[in-house]
Amino acid sequence: MKVLRRWLVWLMCCSFLLVSGCDFRDIDLRLFVVSIGIDVSEKSPDINRFTFKMAIPSGDPKTGDKKSFLITQESTSIAEAIREVKSKVDKELDFGHCKGVMYGEAYARKNISKIQDWTVRRRDMQLLMYPALAIPTAEAVLKTDPPTERIAGNAIFLALSEDGTESPFITKTYSFDLSRRMLEEGEDPVMPVVETTADKILNIERVALMDKNKVKVILTPDETRLFNLLDRRNLSTNFGTKIDGKLLEVNTDRTRARYKIVTDKPGEETIDFNIRITAILEEKEDPAQLNPKDLHKVEAQFSEELSQAVKSVLEKIQKTGLDPLGFGLRYGGTHWNNKTEMDEWDAMYPHAKFNVSVKVKIKSTGYKR
Repeated sequence: MKVLRRWLVWLMCCSFLLVSGCDFRDIDLRLFVVSIGIDVSEKSPDINRFTFKMAIPSGDPKTGDKKSFLITQESTSIAEAIREVKSKVDKELDFGHCKGVMYGEAYARKNISKIQDWTVRRRDMQLLMYPALAIPTAEAVLKTDPPTERIAGNAIFLALSEDGTESPFITKTYSFDLSRRMLEEGEDPVMPVVETTADKILNIERVALMDKNKVKVILTPDETRLFNLLDRRNLSTNFGTKIDGKLLEVNTDRTRARYKIVTDKPGEETIDFNIRITAILEEKEDPAQLNPKDLHKVEAQFSEELSQAVKSVLEKIQKTGLDPLGFGLRYGGTHWNNKTEMDEWDAMYPHAKFNVSVKVKIKSTGYKR
């Protein structure tokens, strides 16, 4: 037994010689890439312009002492661009804190699948990043330095994640979900649009609709709000109308949109939406108090106008041939012939009719006695 123990101890000691050390660098030897931008190069259609926004570690973020800088590199691939950027800095690039990828509009209208696939494959990139369409260019958006930003490069992602602000015009999209939609049958990807202005303000109020590879249509702010109303529950927003020339605005408290695909009559398929909104009357130009009869009139007008607006947005999306709300995915999930169901849906979707029913319930007039 003693001889066996000696042999085991000897083998353990020999195995230590094969163990490699840890390739670890301290935080002061790292540059943290917080966002990446991709634009089309003016030199050649085969070359792209990559912008890396890097944060330099500092002390307490509450002091407002933020440090960051941008490096741009033109290359045929992002992997090659990163290797070339490493020769321009004195520290190791760390992508563990990269929170987003900005696709310039010109690049996004070509094909983003190559870069999006890279973000998913790279081991140190987060799948919870926020991809977005940047206007006019990704470099211009990353250069914007909002005065409210405390941590370098954090303003965009506080807005895109809705951790800092909650807006009915922002369509939150994760990197993993964008990649899934680019491969999924029956559901097309979407991205929020980030636009920079001359006064260092980042404006995020539109959504870009994509086919499987590129951006095809950008909705207006009002259309984006209605899209978000259909896409998620309990959207906090406002809607306005005029009765007898007087403006009324309601603030939504609860919203819910449901739909079903009706295929009872071949050639006359419909997509029936049922939308329920609970709201509070927030603004009213007419000083006169509302009685129950008048309140029902206001509710009916809001319901009718929203029904027409939602139907118009759905028909606009339908004409593009895109399916960002996943109607095809629902159809495929409720039918059993996997060989033909998506072909049936592709033939059905272009001529399907939308029936939209909106019911607005104003639970409070906002009047305090």
